[in-house]
Parts: sequence; C-alpha cells; structure tokens
Amino acid sequence: MIKVVLFDIDNTLFPSNEFAELARRHAISLMIEAGLPVDADKAYEKLQLIIKKYGPNYPKHFNALLKEFGMKPNPKIVAAGIVAYHQAKTSIFPYPDVPQTLIHLREEGYKVCAASQGVAIKQWDKLIRLGLHNILHEVFVTPKKSKKFYRSILRKLKLTPQEVVMVGDNIETDTKPAGEAGITTILVSPKGRHKGEADYSVKSIGEIPKILEGLKRLRNTKRQAELLLKFCRRPSS
Repeated sequence: MIKVVLFDIDNTLFPSNEFAELARRHAISLMIEAGLPVDADKAYEKLQLIIKKYGPNYPKHFNALLKEFGMKPNPKIVAAGIVAYHQAKTSIFPYPDVPQTLIHLREEGYKVCAASQGVAIKQWDKLIRLGLHNILHEVFVTPKKSKKFYRSILRKLKLTPQEVVMVGDNIETDTKPAGEAGITTILVSPKGRHKGEADYSVKSIGEIPKILEGLKRLRNTKRQAELLLKFCRRPSS
C-alpha cells in the first residue's frame, strides 16, 4: 500500500528553468545599468557557460562574469546583479495544479514529501516562496541524488520501497536512482517524452491521484487473487 509520495522540486513543482532564465536576464539588465559595458545577450551567454562550469550553487557567478569580460572586481555591479536576482524570486509560482493536488493527496491520507537535489536553504527558500512549505510533511535534500539517498529516506520514514512513490521530471536524478532503490517511479513529462524510462509517465502533476488510485486497485485485485488461491488450496473435508 502506498503511504508516501515524494516530489522533486525543480521543474516538477514549479518551472525552475523558466524562472532561472528570467532571474539571470533581470540580473544582467541591472548590472548593465550599474555600469557593466557589455551586450545583454552576450553577457547572458557568458553567464550560462559560467553556471555550467561551476554549477548553479556557486556563490560568485557575477564576479566570474566580470572577470570573463576582463574587468576588475566591482562591488557595485556585482551587488546590482545579486539584488536583481533576488527581486526576480517574487515572480516564482508553482505549476497551476500543484497546490490542489498536494492538498488532495493529504486529504486522501497520503504523506506528501519533497526529495530534492541542491542546497537545503535554497530549496526551502523556494518552497516558502511557492507557498508549499506548510503542505509538505517532510523535505529531504541532498547535494547529489543517488540510490543511497532514496534508501536513506526509506529508513527515516521507516517504510519499505513498496510503500513509496517518487515523482519527478528528471530521469537521471529522479526516476532512475529511485527505481534502483526499489521505489515506484512516476515521470512528469509535459510533452510525453521518455516513456518507458519510469514505471509510469504523466503530463502534469494533476494526473498523479489517478495513478495512485490505479495502484490501489491493482493491489486490492492481487490481494483478492491471493486469498482466492489460498482458499482453493484448502483440503476438502
């Protein structure tokens, strides 16, 4: 019986990629206003390369951007980028069907949790801004998702893999390692791609309750079949 549904955060509960582009372009715009003498599109391309090289959680992206253009450290320009990036955070919202789906699952008796890759404070910051922090029962964050991470969640929840479902948009970090831990996986793929890369595939979070209901019926059917088989095997008197 499924007791817990784990959700990835980025690009599963909210459009993380869209927000990141918006925030980074806004940051570059204010950096240019503060004195960065470069073309906005060119700066964005350079910033993307820096993020790819150092990772999204590197704390000095804007410093590296100035260095990339041969500029000396400039606190004013860097501060403008940081302020602009944080201003953009006010524009993040969950996907339309996310809040109501999470609440519905809670009402149905499921424990809803987040299982995310990243920095804990940053992931909590997102959840609070999204207004989802009080809906989720628990939040699990790791620097890098792996089979070991999902197994640690099972231990903390004191559950078997058969009692948990993992929902995410990324095959490599969400469905693959969770599946290796024995957890049932659901891939969220708006364009319907990558079918077969998880146990189930949906186009939106709103379809999750239907999948869970199907799993419940399947379990009940198997249970009934087991009872019938057991009854039929009884020796006649």
